[in-house]
Amino acid sequence: MALEILAPIVMGVLVGIVDIAFMIKDLSGDAKSTISHGLGAIGYLIALSFVAFNINLATDSGFLPTFFQNQIAVLIILALVTAVIVHAKSAVFAKSRGPGTHETWIHSIILGILVATSPFIWPLIKGYLPF
Repeated sequence: MALEILAPIVMGVLVGIVDIAFMIKDLSGDAKSTISHGLGAIGYLIALSFVAFNINLATDSGFLPTFFQNQIAVLIILALVTAVIVHAKSAVFAKSRGPGTHETWIHSIILGILVATSPFIWPLIKGYLPF
């Protein structure tokens, strides 16, 4: 199977936009710092989407233990890791009102689920994109 490159970038940007919307809803701070923090989050969301789209390269290699050869189990772990990363990054956001952006755990988990399910969402939206 070929390495997916364009799809993870598009899905990472879309999930990053959702992250910015969640941060604005959670009243994280002034607009400039919230958007700059959200744009910084897009980088690691693209990287995690890249992992989600190319998970079969690792699970089909035969080098991993049997549990990690199950793609659904690895995607669930990826969703949890993404939620922890998103929540940790929001907790150290310096220019917010109070300590951290106060991004709720449910918003972090939703972002993790979006990243993990992005390979399944992509076929539904790629027909609407101009490329």
